[in-house]
Amino acid sequence: MGSESGQFRLLRHARAPRAAFTLIEALVASVIVAMVALAASTSVAVGIAVEEDNRRAVLATQVAELRMSEVLEQPFADMASLAGTVTGASLRSPPVPGSGTRVPLPAAASGLTVVTVVEGENRSFPQLNNFVLEGRRITVEVRGADGAALARLVRFRGKDPQT
Repeated sequence: MGSESGQFRLLRHARAPRAAFTLIEALVASVIVAMVALAASTSVAVGIAVEEDNRRAVLATQVAELRMSEVLEQPFADMASLAGTVTGASLRSPPVPGSGTRVPLPAAASGLTVVTVVEGENRSFPQLNNFVLEGRRITVEVRGADGAALARLVRFRGKDPQT
């Protein structure tokens, strides 16, 4: 019996191996998780920056369309008087029909600069026996605070033909 109890004691104190992570495995897993988190946070930051650029481009296009419509609504002889540069807080919407009041644009447009160029241009139509139409080319360019062009519109308006 004495020898059996000695063997029993050895078996009782011997532990079965447990499933566990080693220190190296835990470090490798934490590095992999950190790399995945870094990639995810970088893509989110890039997405936010792209969305901000898109928002600025849409706003600049809307401001350019407002300015272009303001120029095109003027009588042909008065269009050239709107040529020039308008900056920041002085940007306003075209006059409200019937009232003449001009609503200020949103604060997000305050960093934009609108450059309007009105220049004479004649267009020839070969299909109409080279009929020449006197007109003006209107260019509206909206620039950001850094001077980069965000939107550019070009239109042609012909002078009303004399009958």
